Amino acid sequence: MSLEKIISDLIKTKKEGEFWDFKQEPYPNDKNQDLIKDIICMANSLYIGEKYIILGVTDDYEVIGVENVTNRKTQADYISLIRDCDFAGGFRPEISLENITINTHTIEIVIIKDRPLKPYYLTRRYKTVKAYHIYMRNGDTNTPIDNSADLYHLEKMWKQRFGLDLNPVERMKYLLTKPNDWFKDIGNVDHAYNKDFPQFKIEFSEPKLHKEVFSYFYPNDDSFIGDASFMYHTTILFKSHYIYCDEMRLVFSYPKISAIKLKKMNWFFYYNKSELDGLFLYFLTDGSYNTESCGQGAPFIFVQNKKELNDFIEFAICNEDRIDEIKPSYFAKQILKNGSKYRHSSFDPVFLSKIKKLFIEWKST
Repeated sequence: MSLEKIISDLIKTKKEGEFWDFKQEPYPNDKNQDLIKDIICMANSLYIGEKYIILGVTDDYEVIGVENVTNRKTQADYISLIRDCDFAGGFRPEISLENITINTHTIEIVIIKDRPLKPYYLTRRYKTVKAYHIYMRNGDTNTPIDNSADLYHLEKMWKQRFGLDLNPVERMKYLLTKPNDWFKDIGNVDHAYNKDFPQFKIEFSEPKLHKEVFSYFYPNDDSFIGDASFMYHTTILFKSHYIYCDEMRLVFSYPKISAIKLKKMNWFFYYNKSELDGLFLYFLTDGSYNTESCGQGAPFIFVQNKKELNDFIEFAICNEDRIDEIKPSYFAKQILKNGSKYRHSSFDPVFLSKIKKLFIEWKST
């Protein structure tokens, strides 16, 4: 769902909630303390998902916009303001600023990202915002400036931070985002386990010779695939594949496959960083997402979520002529030339190379 649709639907509710708040106009500089407090409140909301401070909507939910307001803050201004505050542990709310148009009016949205780092609080007072007071959004109400969240909500925040409120499947995914908290010696030991919660473990099968089209993008085209079983005690939560490439010089999770219908159906490999394939890759590469060896790597695409994937596919369909113009890599042309080496007729190495370059172009705009 587009941001315009989300915000329009929230305005239509004619109320505020635990993840959205309306303001008639942007915060002036003499009200920066109110801005900081409101961002902290939203960041500490127990709601799972992005939160919004929507600027340009009156208390009666009339859209008036901010286009006539002078000296509006830029995204850099917001980030600088947050950076200059002393947050506990150095963990600061992550925000972005977006502009949309509703009923010909410009609406400004401060988006507070959902990160498992709450509770956020200051260790040094900022104007009226007190140190060591934990403010939060509860329903449609912010914690008063002189108060702090109650113990029940504080407990829920800490549980979210450490993933203790999740079911075993979701908690396993959360633990994969902290690869340094695991014992693992992949290639030498057939299992890994979380040091703090050893009931969560991963068992690796013996890898077997298995070549994919992307295997030929590496200096040595030998590759080996194995199974990974994600365990909670003796229960298998889910399974996935891992693959060694360049004659076992590097290991990563098996990518996902998607298609783009152009003159013909074209297939490509990608990782979704918010789903298991991306989380497992993050785990196996110690957070680097590295799939290169000796400066060479397969043409994988890395998306943040399903929406970004769909947006890119739509862009590629609308820019088929640009794909034709892109020059493939030398390795892609060599693989095509020696195509009899592999049997994956569904995959065109030249297209894989081109679509990766198009994705990089798209991300940079």
